[in-house]
This record gives sequence, structure tokens and C-alpha cells, in this order.
Amino acid sequence: MWLSLLFSNGIFSQQNTSVITLADRLEELKETYGVKFSYNYTFINQINVPSNTDCNSLASCLNAINELVPVSFQESSANNYMVIPIRKNISFSVLDASTNELVADISYQINNGPENYIYPKKSIYTIKNVFPLDSIHISSPYYESIHTKASELLQLNKPLQLEHKTIHLNEVQITDYLTRGINAKISDNTIQVDMSSLGLLAGETDGDIFNVVKNVPGVHAPSGKPGSLNFRGSTFDRSLIQIDDIPIYHNGHFYGALAPYNPTIVNHIEIQRNTLSAKWGGRVGGLINMTTSTIVPDSTTYSVQANTIYGGITVKLPLVKEKLAFYLAGRSNYPSINSPKLTAFSNLNFQGSRLASVAEDVNSGNFQVGFYDINSKLIYDINDNHKATISYINIINRLSATLKDYDDDDQKDFRDLSLDNWGMTMKWEGRFSEKFSAEARLVRSSLTIDNISEGFSGTERNSFEKYTNTIDDTRLISEVSLELDEGTKLEAGYTLTDYKIRYDERNDANSIDSKRNQDALMHSMFLNLNKNWNDKVTANIGLHTDYYEPTGKLYVDPRVSINVKANEDLFFKTSAGRAHQFIQKKLRDDFDDFNNQSQFWYLPDKTTAVLDGYQGMIGALYTKSGWLVDIELYARNTNNVTFQTSTETLEDGKLKSIGADFFVKKRWNHLETWLSYSLSKVDTDFGEVLPVFFDQRHILNITGLWQLDPFNFTVTWSYMTGMPVIIPELETTDSSFISQLQIPYTDRFPSQHQLDVSATYSFSNAKKSWKGIVGLSFVNLYNQDNIVNIFQNAPSVDDPYRKAIEFSPNLQLSFQF
Repeated sequence: MWLSLLFSNGIFSQQNTSVITLADRLEELKETYGVKFSYNYTFINQINVPSNTDCNSLASCLNAINELVPVSFQESSANNYMVIPIRKNISFSVLDASTNELVADISYQINNGPENYIYPKKSIYTIKNVFPLDSIHISSPYYESIHTKASELLQLNKPLQLEHKTIHLNEVQITDYLTRGINAKISDNTIQVDMSSLGLLAGETDGDIFNVVKNVPGVHAPSGKPGSLNFRGSTFDRSLIQIDDIPIYHNGHFYGALAPYNPTIVNHIEIQRNTLSAKWGGRVGGLINMTTSTIVPDSTTYSVQANTIYGGITVKLPLVKEKLAFYLAGRSNYPSINSPKLTAFSNLNFQGSRLASVAEDVNSGNFQVGFYDINSKLIYDINDNHKATISYINIINRLSATLKDYDDDDQKDFRDLSLDNWGMTMKWEGRFSEKFSAEARLVRSSLTIDNISEGFSGTERNSFEKYTNTIDDTRLISEVSLELDEGTKLEAGYTLTDYKIRYDERNDANSIDSKRNQDALMHSMFLNLNKNWNDKVTANIGLHTDYYEPTGKLYVDPRVSINVKANEDLFFKTSAGRAHQFIQKKLRDDFDDFNNQSQFWYLPDKTTAVLDGYQGMIGALYTKSGWLVDIELYARNTNNVTFQTSTETLEDGKLKSIGADFFVKKRWNHLETWLSYSLSKVDTDFGEVLPVFFDQRHILNITGLWQLDPFNFTVTWSYMTGMPVIIPELETTDSSFISQLQIPYTDRFPSQHQLDVSATYSFSNAKKSWKGIVGLSFVNLYNQDNIVNIFQNAPSVDDPYRKAIEFSPNLQLSFQF
């Protein structure tokens, strides 16, 4: 009955029958019968009813409305009625119109609401609490969207049929490559992350960006610290990390324990493990390119985050309708509050240092840490073809500690460390025709790392050390894009970079008081041709050039990637190229991010060379019927690597890596499983070929994801072979100490393994005006003791080993309204 009545309701306006809104009809009844109605005006005012409904009593009038509209009237008190929409759950199946196979995932929108992702349970999709008059828009990658009424879906007695749509090869993405929101783009072999729809990953519930990235096959954190990301043998400092074009020169909050990028403000992440596109320069490793939204929202939205380490809030505020908007997001740890996860990070950071003795008591007594980040963005839609934005980020880290000498009550040592990083981008982008667009950006990034250590005996200072490193990076960037024809696109750009590095070191005990200033201008250009041959082959052929003024040399780097579509399910891929890196760090034999010297950057000059990197990849990707198989074989060499030994001597050599990344994923209704396996060999060559200290030959991850709306569960078990044993070059001549430092491992440390678990529960109010998520995660659930290295700087006889993260729980709560 509903279908015919709703159909009639839908065509009132097409006939001569006079109609009024249901809200107006209820107002008429209110005046006639002296009653009151309680209802959602915005909702009820969208429903039309005939204006000439015949009825001679309140009861008959309400019955007439009941026959036309799926609402009920509940008498809450005398002469007071609540108008309640009658909602239903809609269940249906979705098939491929060509093959009659189940479509494995869809998204839907109700009216103009947000896009929701849904997975089938036993081949059936269910949309809950739907009003029959709602419009429902159903879509899935590579298929034409369906637009229908909820009432029609309710009456449907056969599967929905989705028709394939034409998608050019350079636009094809393998959706949900890892989990919901993480996709693989075929044309350039990048991983694309949509943060607004990101699914659950094991060990985290708050969308920490470093944890997202390290789940990509070929990217891992060998030290157990999320910020120490390694891209196929390239250390963190050899990969380009930037947010809204602002380059970042540190590995995050609390010495790499947390990503300093608020997941509620980051809109999209591009990750590259292979040869970078010609537009990217200055790095020989991978890419993490983060961007924030450029959309002017229709209404103000708020989101609040809180977990056991930090709290934060995000506001997206429209200032002028469809023209101007302001975004603001901030997070901070809790001052003077400790938690199990913060303790785990503190132990991980300060093991082997003088702070190890107080690491358990972080944020209590004489040991305090603090960190926060602020993001803001101003968006101005000049017109339909031009847009201007200003982005800003500020990242602050502080640490202060007082250490007492247990043998001398008067002796106290003070440590004060700070990291101040801010950056700004002013950007204009414009489209002059369907084929030609251009943009210009002015970017500034500034980082200051300041470490001070003082010792006092009573009131008299008896020691003083200070290390300060400042990086100022200013860039002027211009780019143009021209579509020559449907399958050919040309991109070009120029960047002027001004580097200023200041280094200041003072050590009274060793009579050191030195400063080093380095300035460099660099002119960079790129040209890239993107070609599509009949949606069978795509190629990106490019050239990147850098003129580095301090050396007076021009560096020319060719880059190419080619992808072949064998059929609808199978793709072959390859890429190769060369890159140079100018601003850089020295290679060391340890993961010690807390060490003063390991944090500092320098520019190549006549004494140190520019890094010169080569890499190549071949692979294939297959996807069909819920299966996804991806394999890549790669080789990467980096020349002119400067190695810093513990004795402060410098050596020049090479870093070589070769390996394979294998990934297979299968989806069974609400259950997804994947297995990733990396086989690699990373060697150094400084006159002798040896495995690098972070070399792990075998890395295996087995993951299961359960989508049980509103619950989600993820479990990952990881196995890694042990890393090489690197015996430190001890400066001491104490033979008794050396004899006591007995290391039973001669080749490699024992294999590592750990279990990470996450769970979330989503909830909202009936009107969905707000929604919330509560999550619980455990890293290294069974607290496995994983050795990663020997302390290279004055190891303790009792405990000489550096270890990965211990058991680490976290509770997360977030709201959006």
C-alpha cells in the first residue's frame, strides 16, 4: 500500500491536484481542533500532502495523513501529539550486471547526507533506519551510480544490477587496497589515503598518520617507533615528508612516538615507495604528501578527540557562504599526567641514556614532557575557476629533567630540550580552460632544535653543553598543466629554494665553542608527460633538474613509470629513475633519535657530497572476486652516503637495497584478511660490504579485519628476522669493562614478533546530528622482548641492548557534531 500511496504523493506536483506541506497541514489542524503537534520541522516540511483531504474529525484527519505518509501520531498528553516518522531497515543484494557476481562493497547517501561505506553480510546489504520517502544514492567504484527512493528498495524483490562505467586507465584506483579509505592508484603506483573514510588498523584507533603509512607493504619502522619509517632501505630523513607543501625535518612528537599531524585536519595522503614523479625533488627515498581540505563547508562542524596521551579539537567554520572558510585544529598532551602508553614511549625513547632511570616517571616529579600541534587554514573561493588558500602549522615539543647523582647529594644535572617547528603556505590555483590550469605557492618552513645540559654542584655550575640546529626553508613554486588531447597531458614547473642552516655547539668540558652557518640557493625545474594509449598502456615520462649554487653543478634526473593493463583484472607495472638529495643527515649505526647529533641536518659543500640515488621496480597487480594480489621487485642504490662513527670520523660510501614486497588480500562478506611479506637485503659499502644496522631480511604481517557494524575489530601478528649485531667502537681503554661486555650474539639478534589488536564502537543519535567512536588498542599485546641493536654510545654492562616498544595500551574517544 505504501508504494502506491508514496507514488501518488510523489506526483502530486505533476498533476493539477493542489498540495501543501505536511507542516502546513498540521498547522491547519492545530487551529481547527485546538491541539498541538511536536515534530522535526525541517523533516516534516519536505513532505507534501493534498490540500483538499476530506475529513470531519481530528481522528479521521490523522488517519487520512497516515494513509498518505508513513508517520505515526502518539498522544503524549491531552491535546498534544508527537509526529514520529516510521523508519525501516532495507535489505538487498547488489550484482554486477555483466557477470552476475556479487559487488563486494558499496557506498550510499541518504538525500544530501554524508557518504557511508557498507559491506555485505552473507551477500546482503542492509541500510538501517530509513524513511520511505528518502532518496538513496548507491555507488561503487567502476560502476554507474543508482539513484532511487527508499520505498522502491523496500518493494524490491530482486538484486540491484550495477552497470560498468567507462574509467580511463590513468584514473583507475584499487579501492580498499589495505582497508577502507586506503587505495592503490594504477597510473603512478602510489597509495592514496582518504582520511575521511579511513578504516581501522591494528594497534591504533585514532588514525595516527605514521601508523597508517607503516602498514603499507615495503614501509616499516624497524626500531618499533612509528616515526622511524623506512622506505625500502631508505631511512626517514631520505624521504620527502610534507603537509600542504610545507617540508618537515623531524620525525614527530616525543622523538617519533606520535605523528605531529592531526588526523582530523588532514584530508588526503599520497604515499610513494618507488621512483618519485618528476615533480618531486630533493629526496632519494619515498614520499608522504599530506594535504588538508580546500572545501568551503555548508555549516560549522566540530570534532573532539581524547585518548590516554593527548586531547584535541577541530573546528571547520564557514565565514561567507560558498566563498570563505576557516579551519582550526589543535592537540596537546596532558600536562603532568602519565599513562601506560606514554610510559611505553618514554622507555622506548630514553633507553640507554641518562634519562632511562626516570623514564617510567614521565610527567611526574622532576621529569616533564610536553608537545602540541596547531593547524589552521583559510580558504577563499574567488570564483568557480580560481581559489586561494593560506595554510599554517605549528609543532612544539618540550622536555625538562633534573637528574640527581646518588653518590653525591649536591650534584644535580639539568636537561632542557625543545623542538619548535612552524610552516606556512600561501597558494593560488586557477583553471583557465578545461585543458589548461596553473598554480603558484609561497612556502616557508622553520625548525629549531635546542638542547641544553647543565651540571651543578650545590649552586656552582661545573658542566655545560649546548647544541642548536636551525633550518629555514623558503620556496617559491609555480606549476602549469596542459591537456594536449584526451590521452596526453603535459606538466611543468619551477621552484626556487633558499636554505639557511645554523649550527651552534658549546661543550665546556671539551673546550668546544663552534658555530657553522650554511646558505644555499637551488633552482629546480621539471617536465612530465603523461600518456595513455587506448586505456591499455599508461606512461609517465619526466625529467627533474636541480642547479645547486654551492657546488655550481646541474643535476639531471630522468624518471619513467609504465603500466600495462592486460585485462580488467591484471595490471603490470614498472618504474625507474634517479634522484639527488641536498639537505641531509649523516648515517649512523643506531636508532638513537634522542641523541643530540643524530637530530641535526647539514648541506653538502666541498667536504661532503650530494646524495645520488637510483631505483627501479617491476611488478604486477591482480584483483578479482574479492581477491587482491600485488607483488613488486625493486632495487635501490644511494651513493655519497656520509657515515658518522662514534669516534666522530666521517666515511663516504654507498647504501644498497634489493628486495620484493608481496601482498595478498581476500574479503569474505564482513571479514577481510591480508598477508604481506617483504624479502629484502640492505647493505652498506664503506670499503667493506656489510648489512646495515636496520637490515631485516624477512618481514611477515598477517591481519584480520571484522566489520560488524557498529563494531570493528582488527588483529595483526608480525614476524621479523633479527637485525645485524653491530659491536660498538668503544672509546674506553678500560679492559675490565670491555671484558664484562659479553655479547652472546655474533651474526644477528633473535627474530622479533608481536601481536597488535584494535577495536572500535561507533554510535550516534537518532537524527545523526552527531556521532562518536570509542576505541581500544593494544600494541605488542603479549609484551614480547624484541632486541633491535646494541647501544652504540657507552652501553651498560648490565643491559647493553636497545629494544623495540613494550606492551602499550590506549583508549580513544572522539565526537563529531
